Amino acid sequence: MKHLFKTIVFAASFLAAEFSLTSVQAAAGDLYDGGLNNHIIYKFTPAGVKSNFVSPIDADWLAFDTKGNLFASTSTAIAKITPAGSITPSFATGLTPTGLAFDAAGNLYAGDSGTNKIVKITPTGTVTQFASPVPAPTGLAFDRAGNLYVAEQSGVIVKITSNGNVSSFISSGLNLPEGLAFDGAGNLYVADLNSNTIRKYSSNGSFLGTFGMYNPALNAPRSLAFDRDGNLFIGEFSGKSIRKVAPNGSSTFFFSPDPNTFIGGLAFEPPTAQVTNISTRASVKTGLGVTIGGFIVTGTDTKQVVVRGLGPTLMQFGVSGVLADPTLNLHDSTSSIATNDNWKDTQQAAIQATGLAPPNDSESAILITLQPGNYTAILAGKNGTTGIGLVEVYDITTGAFAELTNVSTRGFVGSGQSVMIAGFITTGGNGSTQVVVRGLGPTLAQFGVSGALADPVVALVDSNGTVIQSNNNWKDTQQAAIQATGLAPPNNLEAALLATVTAGNYTAILSGNGGGTGIGLVEVYKLR
Repeated sequence: MKHLFKTIVFAASFLAAEFSLTSVQAAAGDLYDGGLNNHIIYKFTPAGVKSNFVSPIDADWLAFDTKGNLFASTSTAIAKITPAGSITPSFATGLTPTGLAFDAAGNLYAGDSGTNKIVKITPTGTVTQFASPVPAPTGLAFDRAGNLYVAEQSGVIVKITSNGNVSSFISSGLNLPEGLAFDGAGNLYVADLNSNTIRKYSSNGSFLGTFGMYNPALNAPRSLAFDRDGNLFIGEFSGKSIRKVAPNGSSTFFFSPDPNTFIGGLAFEPPTAQVTNISTRASVKTGLGVTIGGFIVTGTDTKQVVVRGLGPTLMQFGVSGVLADPTLNLHDSTSSIATNDNWKDTQQAAIQATGLAPPNDSESAILITLQPGNYTAILAGKNGTTGIGLVEVYDITTGAFAELTNVSTRGFVGSGQSVMIAGFITTGGNGSTQVVVRGLGPTLAQFGVSGALADPVVALVDSNGTVIQSNNNWKDTQQAAIQATGLAPPNNLEAALLATVTAGNYTAILSGNGGGTGIGLVEVYKLR
């Protein structure tokens, strides 16, 4: 964990100076197919090369959790397959499962055609009823707001809110709808099997037309999945093939018709490395210029973290003008939940036991167990003092069903050593993490912040000091890809970049274009 601290300081100096019988390993970006009567789950590389992932298994609909475990509907249960291919055949039982989908907290939802209901399954396999009646459910998909959409074989799509209220979303125009998928703009795509079409609907249910141009015509499209680039993949039940459809509707065969291969449910493996530590170094002022580090805990478990506020230690790394006596104030979404001035004043033994005691007695630390939710750690100087400081959040329960997903820090952005630097470490999983890094300034003025950074610039730097990507105005590069994430900055002068990074240490540096200064916000979002 000490490496994070070193990475941040280095980046700052750099900028200132300028169960299975048969199995293969899963990998981020690969497409998986529930092979139905073949009793195989197939894996396809991004180039379309097919291999057997696991067998024997009677699999159809598929869904991945954030840790890279694959869940598959079989005839009488839901199976769980680890990234290494180990199968738990009866992860969830007592149902006849159809479509599968995960919510943002990591709970699995499944259609149960035997009882005409939707069930909710926790990460530990506890099954409860979520919504009923939902007759003959097939495909499932969540929108960004956490609403669940379910296709019924009668030709209806229903919308189910987070508290289980069921309403009709699409009541006509469909002939045996099966797979569902949302694009980055929030439009819903429906594989309408008997009409051999993909139908597209807006977020309010308006029909936007059929989607895609196909030669030959689709042959019983049943399953859908979007990749990270916005391409739609369609599994053809009778055609025994997979089509790839670009955002403009042009299509090709990703996997050509093969009479010996059954196409069931489709799912892409997401990047599954976790963000284990986050931090931000900034010039800590007073008033609106204090440094406010925000982070989000997602999942279904609690998360134990150590939050630290450093200042004097930075001098050991050549940083001048440091914050002499840092203080910390940790807030949840409603109020302050913990404070600290000097870390030895409270929790000394417990903090030392973590191995994360601050090097200087005047520095601050808080050890706390948090429920999933949004938090902010406010770093300030005691008695209104100012200087360069570092606020850090360390995850010390990385095996739990919860994780740190986002970091955001608001504070004063200066020049030289006073630029703002957000650090994060990714570990585990398949070694891949997809992040969006944003730098905001003008938008802050809408929230009463004066002296906002007029033209933010962001750069993503690895542990070797190499700039991986940088951006000034977000529309200049990756505009469509960033919009598809739902995280486009509100102002055209603000900065954003989308990157897939391997496991390691990284820093996101926020500065002002042309040396500009002001109050800015740097954010790092971990995407599912």
